[in-house]
Amino acid sequence: MKNKNIVSVLGVVGLSSLIGISSLSAQAGAPATPPAAPAPTLPEAEVKAISSYILGYQHGQRLGGSGLSEADVDNDGVIKGFLAGLKGDEPSYDEAKIRAAMTQLQQIVEGREAKKAEANLAAGKKFLEENKKREGVTTTASGLQYEVINKGSEKTYQGAANAQDTATKFLVNYRGTLIDGTEFDKSPEGQPYPMTLQVIPGFKEALTTMPVGAKWKLFIPSELAYGARAAGPKIGANSTLIFELELVEIQEAPAAPAAPRGPAASAVTPPVEVPAPPKKESNKASAE
Repeated sequence: MKNKNIVSVLGVVGLSSLIGISSLSAQAGAPATPPAAPAPTLPEAEVKAISSYILGYQHGQRLGGSGLSEADVDNDGVIKGFLAGLKGDEPSYDEAKIRAAMTQLQQIVEGREAKKAEANLAAGKKFLEENKKREGVTTTASGLQYEVINKGSEKTYQGAANAQDTATKFLVNYRGTLIDGTEFDKSPEGQPYPMTLQVIPGFKEALTTMPVGAKWKLFIPSELAYGARAAGPKIGANSTLIFELELVEIQEAPAAPAAPRGPAASAVTPPVEVPAPPKKESNKASAE
């Protein structure tokens, strides 16, 4: 059995897309990360140890975000399969068994995640229903709830609410948790993090509403967050999210340079003279 058949088997059950690096934040598309300090030069043995760990970590993180848990995998099998794939060996199982096992695994995961999604939705609705009764909590027309910690200045975002603004930068400090207090994301310590409006709807509403210098606590219903899909190993489907968000600065998009101006057009366009064709000489004149 050729390796390309294994890829097709994984594709049938939808697991081939799980390979890669996951990234968690409120962003739908992550902004540019501030430059990091130069990396140290490591001994070769340490390079091998760390890079091997990270390769496993990246795959595990991605798979965990899709609903797999530690109980779903056999440690020895993972290592054997990983090494066999690196060496280009043939799989130890035939295609029929691989297809059957992967299909059943997908069914197990989907069933378990569906139950979690139902529980998350119910828990989130109950939490928000009680939370909106608290003094100081405001609920907007969309269902977003927020609590003002610091009022900030009078300056707010001046762009159109329906504009597809991809250039304005919002420098923020934030920390995201689930309703049970589990932290799933936070901005780097000591420096505001740049974001655009390519974020989840609840986050976008806050960024375009709150004043510069303000700090709000956001309570974002699942329909204004990631909805019925999971977003990494910690944010399950239908999760209500809580953010502490501080808007430090708004960097407006630079104005587009003005187009060069050409010579002023005349109010009256001069008539175009078309030369008349030359007159043909008569036969008589030609004969003479």
